[in-house]
Order: sequence, then structure tokens, then C-alpha cells
Amino acid sequence: MTDHEQPEGTPVRMPYADEPDPPAVEPRRFYRLRAPHVEKASVPVTVRVTPDADLYLAVGSGRRRMYLTPNEAWALWRCLSEAVASTGEPPEWIRVHITPTTR
Repeated sequence: MTDHEQPEGTPVRMPYADEPDPPAVEPRRFYRLRAPHVEKASVPVTVRVTPDADLYLAVGSGRRRMYLTPNEAWALWRCLSEAVASTGEPPEWIRVHITPTTR
């Protein structure tokens, strides 16, 4: 038997075989929309969703931020939807589909 021979039945790894792909990890997602402002530039609103973590809400350029559990976010959504609906018809700029991003 020479140096490069293996005993029969020894598992052999191909010398240039690709490593297996790591398990897919769901990335965090960002949902963003800019609210127009009458006197100033628009105001960014961002919600970050991270798997197995609280939701993160940011309104404005880093001034108003908070973490919400999913249950708190649902309660906020319900209260906000009722409150905002009581102010009148939604503006045209709000009628957009928001596509989540990973950054």
C-alpha cells in the first residue's frame, strides 16, 4: 500500500467538493414608508421585524423609537386603525404596497 492509498471502506472526501450550504436563516425585514410633511421634508417610518425578537418601530430620523412585542404591535395597529379612520378618508399617498427589504 502506498502513502496515498486508503484501506477499503474508508470514507473519501472529494478534494474540491463544495461545502454544504449552511441552514437558511430568515433575515430581518424592514418595512418603510415616508409620510409627507406640510412644512418640512417627509418623515420616515420604519418597522423592523427580526425572527424571534420584538418588532422595532422608528418614526422620524431616530427621534421616536420603541420595541413592541407582537401582541403590543397588534393592539397598537387596532387602536391606530380606528383612531386614524375617524379622521376621514385616507390620503392617496398611503395607497401603496410596501415591499419588505432586508436592509
